[in-house]
Amino acid sequence: MQIIVHSNVPELAEGSNEQRYAQQGSYHVKVEEVKGTTGEALYRIYYPAFQGDESFPIISWGNGTGATPDRYDELFTHLASWGFIVIDSYSKTTGTGNEIVEAIDYLRNENQLANSLFYQKIKMEHIGVAGHSQGATGVINAHTNYISGSLIKTVVSIALPDLKHCDPEDVYDTARITVPFLIMGGTRDFLISPVSTNQLALHTTNTNSPVMMGMAKGAAHTAIEGNGGNHRGYLTAWMRYQLLDDQEAMKAFHGDSSEMMHNSNWVNVKQANMDDLPDVEPDA
Repeated sequence: MQIIVHSNVPELAEGSNEQRYAQQGSYHVKVEEVKGTTGEALYRIYYPAFQGDESFPIISWGNGTGATPDRYDELFTHLASWGFIVIDSYSKTTGTGNEIVEAIDYLRNENQLANSLFYQKIKMEHIGVAGHSQGATGVINAHTNYISGSLIKTVVSIALPDLKHCDPEDVYDTARITVPFLIMGGTRDFLISPVSTNQLALHTTNTNSPVMMGMAKGAAHTAIEGNGGNHRGYLTAWMRYQLLDDQEAMKAFHGDSSEMMHNSNWVNVKQANMDDLPDVEPDA
């Protein structure tokens, strides 16, 4: 028997940052497919249409179990419209973080190749990772278990599974996270990522790391799929804040008076070390 729980998406408060960043950004978006030597699909990359010498941050995505980029197509288009290069592998098992790191390494190499579409188009000091379900474990592991994980400046886990659902190789340890960490769940995700799992991830995060969590009202386990549903606005705002030092986006998260802390569409919102975050490092 398969249990399917559907999400309810509430109205966003007029004039809120959540509403602002849930709307389409200003960039026209293009898509690039990357294939291997035998023609197999490796990555799909969503990016703002390049003009002049402008460069952009990276978001490397971790798919949920069995998912491919098609499952998140509208969300990735949305993120790219706000000025991000979004790369997603075609891997349906991303829990170890390996595929997420390999995607970063692929773009890092492309950024240095003079004949590449992405030559000098990437802000290599501004890399974030975000993932859904199994991919939510993968983005943690990408940061904590790999050499290239040191390049990652922020981690976002969406519908993070309880550790009892993780295969041994996918087990994550939030105590090893050393960058700002956002945990987003949903109140209708009863089995895989209940509130207790999200709270445990928050409370066990490295005590020196900025961390924030919230449970979107009405969101089920797959709410992030499609156009990003309940999570789209704050996911976009968080990445704008952490990777582009967007001061308007910062207001959604910074301190006890922040918008998310008092948003009636979210419950169990908690944070630590969010008052004095370091500024984004300028490009060299």
